[in-house]
Amino acid sequence: SPYTANMSEAPRVLSLLSASTEIVCRLGCAHLLVGRSHGCDSPPLATCLPIITAPKVDPNASSLEIDIAVRLQAESGGPVYHIRNAELVALRPTVIITQEQCRICAVTKADIEGVCALMPGVRIVTIKPTSLEDVFGDIITIAGSMDVPERGSQMVRFMRARFDLVRSMTANLTPPKVVHLEWLQPLMGSGYWIAECVESAGCTMIHGTVGGHSQTLESLSTLDSADVIIIAPCGFSIERTFAEINQIQLDKQDQWKALPAVKNGRVFVADGNLYFNRSSCGVLDTAEIVAECAHDSLRGMWGHHGRTFVQMAELTNFCNRDGAPPATKWVELAPADVVVRNNVMEGSEGGAPIRVPLTEASSAVQHVKEQLTALQASEWGAAFALNSAANQARLGSGEQFKAIVHGSPSFSLLLKESGVEEIAATQVTEDFMKAVVRVDVEGGESTTRFLFDLLRGSKEGAWETEGVRIEC
Repeated sequence: SPYTANMSEAPRVLSLLSASTEIVCRLGCAHLLVGRSHGCDSPPLATCLPIITAPKVDPNASSLEIDIAVRLQAESGGPVYHIRNAELVALRPTVIITQEQCRICAVTKADIEGVCALMPGVRIVTIKPTSLEDVFGDIITIAGSMDVPERGSQMVRFMRARFDLVRSMTANLTPPKVVHLEWLQPLMGSGYWIAECVESAGCTMIHGTVGGHSQTLESLSTLDSADVIIIAPCGFSIERTFAEINQIQLDKQDQWKALPAVKNGRVFVADGNLYFNRSSCGVLDTAEIVAECAHDSLRGMWGHHGRTFVQMAELTNFCNRDGAPPATKWVELAPADVVVRNNVMEGSEGGAPIRVPLTEASSAVQHVKEQLTALQASEWGAAFALNSAANQARLGSGEQFKAIVHGSPSFSLLLKESGVEEIAATQVTEDFMKAVVRVDVEGGESTTRFLFDLLRGSKEGAWETEGVRIEC
C-alpha cells in the first residue's frame, strides 16, 4: 500500500546500483541500507540485504549469448530488469539510488517511476558518471542524500591524494600502450573513467577515450599496437573470465598468438566485476591495478598482483587453487511474462493481456525442431541458414558456428537427440513477430534449459533464430 516517506527520520536507503552500494558503505553508512539490487555483491555485508531486482538476461551465459540477449531486450524497448514492487514498497525507503547512464547495465530511474508514485516524498538520487570528476561528484551527492556531506568531502580528498600518489610514482616511467578489453564476444575496448585510470597509471590507452563509449573492435589483430592487454570483462570475476577464455579458445587462436603483448607475456586478467565496471571508490584500485600490470617495477606495490589480477601465464593455477570461487554465481532470474495454457499463449506485454493462438506457437516450435534436427545431423550449413542475418553476421560462418557449439559444454548438449526432453513455446509477442521457445535437455544429473529467441519479418514469414541463451 502507498505510504509517505518520513524525511525527519534517519535515511532508509535502497541502492539499486552496485557502485552506489559500495559508496554508501565506504562512507560509513552501511547501517542505513534497507535493500539492494541483485548485482550488489560488495562489500560482503551488503549481500545480507533483501534483493529488489531480477535480471531478464542470464548473467551466467557466455559473453556472446549475453550480448545477443541484451541487444534483443534493448530493441524490444521494455525494461531489462524486473522490479519486485511489493517488496520495494514494504522496505519503506526514503532514498533510492539508481542511474541513467545505461539501461542495460543496471536499473534506471524510468524503471522505478511507477512504483515511486506509491511513495510520496521519497528521494530518488540518479547518477550518470562518465569521468572521474563525475565519480567524485556522485560520492558527494550520495553523502548529501544521507545527511553526511562532510564524509563525502573527506572521501574525495582521500581519493584525490591517492590518485596523485599513483601519478607521481609513474610520472618518470615510459608510458606503455594499454588496452582494456571490456568484452570478449564481440570484442570491445572501454572508455569512460577507465581511460583516466589508465592515464593516471602512467599509460597511454588505445581503443578507448576519456568519457567515451566502449568501442566494438573488428578483430584481434586490432590489438597489434598494444604493449599491455588487460582482460577484465564487465561483471566478470577472474574465474568467470578464465572459463570464458577456455570456452572461446582465445589463447589457441592464431591472431591472438601473433600479438606482440601475447608474445612478450604482457597479458593480464583482472577482476572486471569489482574494479573495471563500477564507478565507485574502487576506481582508485583500478588505477593501481593498471600501474602494477603495466610497470614491472611497480608489480605488487599496492598488493593487487595475485589478488585482483594475475598474468595470463598464472591464470590456470590461480583459478584451480584450493578454495577458488566458482566461475558462475547463483542469481534468480525475472519471472516469465508469458506462458502456454489451454492451447493459447497467455500473459502480458506492456500491461495489456495477450492471447495468442497455439498455431503461432507451434510454428515457432517447428522452426526450432528443424534447426535441432540439422545440428544433430551435422548439417551445419542448413543449421546456420536458419539463423537471422544479424545472428549469422555474429557467428561468422557454418564452420565457426560448428566450432562455437562443439566448444561449449552446454551447447554441445543440443547435438544429442536422445537428450532433448521437451520443446515448448513460452512467449510470442502480440504482433507475432518475436517468440521464445524453450528446449529442455537432459545432461547427466541435471536438465539444462535453452531459450531460442526467434523473429521474423512478417506474420506470414519464416521464423529465424536471433540467438540462444541458457536459463539458470
